[in-house]
Amino acid sequence: MKNSHFISLGFIIFIAAGIVVLLHSAVAVGFQSNETGIVTASRLNVRPEPGTNKPPIKILKKGAKVTILARRNKWLKIRHDGQIGYVRYRKSYIRIVYDKAVENLSDVEAKIKTARQKTKDISRKLEKQGAEVQTFAEKEVAIIDSLNKADLALNIARKRVSVLRSELASLETDIQEATHAFNDLRKRIKTSEDYASNRLIAVYKLNLIGKMNILASAESINDFFQRKITMEHILAHDEKIWGKLVKNKDRLQRLLDKMNTQKTKKILLETDLNKRIDIMSNENEKRSKLLVDIQSKKRLGLAAIEALKQTAAALDRIIQSLGQSLSQMPNKVKNISHGAFSSFKGLLKMPVKGKIICFFGRHTNSQSKTVNFKTGIDIKADRGEPVYSVYDGQILYSRWFKGYGNMIIIDHGDHFCTVYAHAEELFKAKGDYVEAGEVIATVGDTGSMIGPKLYFELRHHGKPVNPLEWLKS
Repeated sequence: MKNSHFISLGFIIFIAAGIVVLLHSAVAVGFQSNETGIVTASRLNVRPEPGTNKPPIKILKKGAKVTILARRNKWLKIRHDGQIGYVRYRKSYIRIVYDKAVENLSDVEAKIKTARQKTKDISRKLEKQGAEVQTFAEKEVAIIDSLNKADLALNIARKRVSVLRSELASLETDIQEATHAFNDLRKRIKTSEDYASNRLIAVYKLNLIGKMNILASAESINDFFQRKITMEHILAHDEKIWGKLVKNKDRLQRLLDKMNTQKTKKILLETDLNKRIDIMSNENEKRSKLLVDIQSKKRLGLAAIEALKQTAAALDRIIQSLGQSLSQMPNKVKNISHGAFSSFKGLLKMPVKGKIICFFGRHTNSQSKTVNFKTGIDIKADRGEPVYSVYDGQILYSRWFKGYGNMIIIDHGDHFCTVYAHAEELFKAKGDYVEAGEVIATVGDTGSMIGPKLYFELRHHGKPVNPLEWLKS
């Protein structure tokens, strides 16, 4: 119920302040119009308004009596000889006396009694309001949680749309290749059919004349055998052409069947893609509406800040846990010499091309006036912009993390690690080894409340350090 504390606290302080003011007014009302001041300082400046920046309009001597008209912080509004002004209220400057205190005591006691009764009534209302505040707090927490769910659903939808588009593009290429092969094969079949038709006519004529008649017209034995061999070659080639023609027609039919299957698959993919795009649009609209509510409603903004604090604490815990697991593994990061990372302080390249919009350290929220500590930096960048590893290392974490979206943590050895969050796509998995400058992800807005950006952290022994001290300016 931590989320409700900061909401109900302001409300309780407000009510408590009202009670104090009520009691104070009950005591003060009986005396305010009867206050008289006696100057105890040797000289007391009377000014036209509260503050020492205006020259005095009068100087009172010690023992002078003034009528006190009102109090304003550390100043008294007074009247002396018909002239009204302001004097600084200090016990060493002026002493206040009450002329008719005894006369108004009974009235004051009655007012105190009334105030006490009102205090009891307010206490009862406070209990009721406390329960209502608790209910509101739970609703606000639920809204923040629903933002994370919408974020996750949107991320899943985007991934599926990306996969479907890739499959569709690949299928389109296959269909184009199959169509080209189909048309090419059809042309070759047409040529083969024309040739086969002419050869069939020739064979038919040969059968009419008779093979022996052709061979018998040979002028010599050598010519006889030469004609026989040539005729056999021609007939064998004709048979080969006819066989190839049959095979090509079978292949043409298979290509046609394949094209029909691919076109059917394409229609199904396009239907699925359009459905996923609709889901993505709905989730994006839902997320945008939640963001508008959070940014426009102060209490939701406070709940969001509290949620961010909790996710930051969760990140601390997981990094500590990963660090403990890593310390028990031999040869944690290969090909990295001891002390190598620390020697690159101030020399690391930026993890993404963009503009730093939020810096490491204390930040005051302009809307809620709450103070928070930023343990990393936000870099504004275009969606899809490549994210680079700042140094060689091993992937410790690569998946969704509540409040940070798609996130990667890289161990660089010597208890140094870097965090990259709000990514669109993650290209590396846990256990992978990466080199400095290698693309590990792309910029996105997963878990972000201000659009596409990269959140970047650098930690040593699990504690965040200012990344700007390590990055090359």
